[in-house]
Amino acid sequence: MKNEAPGIDISVRNTKNPSLLLYWITALVIVSAWAIAMQILQWWPMFAETWPISLTMVLGSFIAGATSEGGGAVAFPVFTKLFDIEPADAKVFSFFIQSMGMTMAGLFIYLKKIPVLWNVIGTALCAGIGGLIIGELFLVIPNPYPKLLFTFIAGIFAFFLIYNRWGIPNNPEMSFRFNHSKDFIIILTTGFLGGLVASVVGVGIDMLIFIVLTLLYGIDEKISTPTTVVLMGLLSVAGFIWHAGITTDVNPDVWRYWMSCVPIVIFGAPLGAWVCSKIGRDQLIWFLLFLIAIEVASTLWIIPITPDRIAILAVLVVCTSLLFYGLVRYRRINDGF
Repeated sequence: MKNEAPGIDISVRNTKNPSLLLYWITALVIVSAWAIAMQILQWWPMFAETWPISLTMVLGSFIAGATSEGGGAVAFPVFTKLFDIEPADAKVFSFFIQSMGMTMAGLFIYLKKIPVLWNVIGTALCAGIGGLIIGELFLVIPNPYPKLLFTFIAGIFAFFLIYNRWGIPNNPEMSFRFNHSKDFIIILTTGFLGGLVASVVGVGIDMLIFIVLTLLYGIDEKISTPTTVVLMGLLSVAGFIWHAGITTDVNPDVWRYWMSCVPIVIFGAPLGAWVCSKIGRDQLIWFLLFLIAIEVASTLWIIPITPDRIAILAVLVVCTSLLFYGLVRYRRINDGF
């Protein structure tokens, strides 16, 4: 089948009736192993206590598979403010649950032949793992600034997402190639910064890469969204390995929270990915804008905004606005607009 856009650089193509047998076998193995572990540990009664967390991840897992925000974008604020869970534990939980749900969504995306930019994933992932490790070792940001920073970056991005979609002609492209060394450096740098952000809040590389792909390179949101889902899932696996296998600093309660959500996210995230592949581009954008609006409103409601925080956020708004405008302006110049 011929490409509809010149220069397309994706490793899979849409084909008729792709097989999902591997996904269902994997899901069956995971659910079986989960049920056996729950029986051995005698953790079934914990659902009387953890059911609100399970219910939260019904929505969180769907968002993780359908958007560039990641399940942690739901888990982190809900856990830290509504459930009084420590931010460090909420971050680790985000890695744990995304390593299961978003990797299953990634498997679904691969088997369904949903186009993704594998070259971007590989480059950003390598840099992101480096940023994640450095952030885990050296980066300390006091609460609640990590969530505030992430929320307001998302809010500013919403305005530019609207401009990117309806304010620039001949948009979007559906391909990405490293035509110059600067493209490689941009993706590498963005991945590294995303890893740093993820080391604090459990998500971030997905949104930063999404921002660069859509604003700077004009990649269709229908391509950039599944790309970031796969990327965040793989980085979450690295976060899981770091905390569970290397530092072994996991709060025992986090394991219980994780186990209470495993059978939900392995189906919820792929469902989100499937919905994302079926809806139109504008529908996806409006869904993203709706989620960002909820994100900003809930943060303003939950987190007290003091004068010091207002000053910091004002600087953040100006800096991110200039950065995003620079990305859009650079692309307009290159495209001759």
